[in-house]
Amino acid sequence: MNEISIPILISNFKPFRLICRDKFDIWNPSLEQINKSTYDYVKLHRASRFFDANLPRKMPACLGFDGSLIFPFIEEFQNDDFVIEEFNRILASIFIGGVYVESISPLDVSNGTINTIGYYRYSTTHSSNSDFHRAIGECDAGSLASIKLLEPDIMDVDNIISAYNYGHLILSKLTNVSPTLLIGSFTYYRHHQLRESLAHAWISIEQILEIIWNQTIIENAKNINIQKRRKFLESQQWNSAHKIEMLYQNNFISETLYSYLSIARFARNDFIHKGLTPSYDDSLSALMSLILLLEVVSLLNEINFDKNRLENNLMNESNNFTLHTYTPARESHEVEGIKYWRELKKIPGDKNWDGEYESFPDIILSPLGPD
Repeated sequence: MNEISIPILISNFKPFRLICRDKFDIWNPSLEQINKSTYDYVKLHRASRFFDANLPRKMPACLGFDGSLIFPFIEEFQNDDFVIEEFNRILASIFIGGVYVESISPLDVSNGTINTIGYYRYSTTHSSNSDFHRAIGECDAGSLASIKLLEPDIMDVDNIISAYNYGHLILSKLTNVSPTLLIGSFTYYRHHQLRESLAHAWISIEQILEIIWNQTIIENAKNINIQKRRKFLESQQWNSAHKIEMLYQNNFISETLYSYLSIARFARNDFIHKGLTPSYDDSLSALMSLILLLEVVSLLNEINFDKNRLENNLMNESNNFTLHTYTPARESHEVEGIKYWRELKKIPGDKNWDGEYESFPDIILSPLGPD
């Protein structure tokens, strides 16, 4: 068999999940198969579905079984910034549609090839996430990484495409909004990077406020024949605080949204001008502002927007982890849901360590002496 190979660009869903065609598209390797790298690696190279992702040319994007989003390497994608925006546009649409996915960065984009029967391969990778995807497809991931293939989360491709179509309908109305910043604000919050989350969210807030301002206050000014009024309203003298107040007084934004925006704006100002780190509540207020602003824009464009898709996504994901600074009670050793485990390698200082080891006076823990 000698199939034609076509150049492609590949990004990978985060967090890691597989993408099946339907309920009959099964993935259930045993622990032994994973440990011995005898699982069905071929399936990890297979496309699950092509779909219309509204790419700059009338060509489909592809969802791969290993959790990949794949583009044809067309001329327009020789622009690195445009490639990232396009990948994040699709991911942001899926996210708005209710499926939790995270933003990607430039190093998350890999080169590869796909043949005419729907099987693809990575050629070059540039990040730990793409390295992992390439490695599992080549049965070369190592035991600590490949264990993710045991009972992973699996998404139905139809649900992803449905989420994309729903989110695209909303995101396509936000012509001046950067998808990378929009989805990035939620991703950073998920990673406990509150400064980055707030900064990205506030830029997106101002971009969406501008859309609402133009569709409401400026548009309504056309109906009033008062000399120079529209010119005054269109001037750059209106900052975000003024716009928020005007939109609130004209009942375009709710009291709840006004409160969230106020908290986020003060936190943003404290961060920009005083270097103060925002709190979780500050960053959450900015994200809730984004969700409610999306609702306002959708209402203006007569689009049905289900904010619960985003609210539930945010709450469910952000409540699921503990920070590395959290220290459990010393007597608490049991962890629920553990099915498989392996013994840790012994190191010097462990109870059952037996053997020689290197030791130096300057690496022995001791308190610092007086100045």
